[in-house]
Amino acid sequence: MYLISWVEEEAKLEASLGGRVTIEEMNVVLDEMRDIVSDHSEAPYLVVIDFSRAKLFDHQTEIVLDDIKDICLKNGAEKIVNIIREIDDIETMTTARFQSVMEGT
Repeated sequence: MYLISWVEEEAKLEASLGGRVTIEEMNVVLDEMRDIVSDHSEAPYLVVIDFSRAKLFDHQTEIVLDDIKDICLKNGAEKIVNIIREIDDIETMTTARFQSVMEGT
């Protein structure tokens, strides 16, 4: 289950993921977010990804989540905020995107 919204007044793209998110769903989220960022990439915007209510992602789904973040960053996102399930997710996410973290993105 997912919900994506663009908040025009705040220049904010929000994606909420909940329950068991399948790879098929995550690919749909990727396509929808790609469409939104292509329409709004002329000005900086904030991305909020809330997966605090989602079950653990499998490896393929995590890869697509990283792709979503990369697409947003390459298309005008000023900052990406992740709302996580538990504190251990911070270490996992940092390790998975270590090179990006080292580059400051």
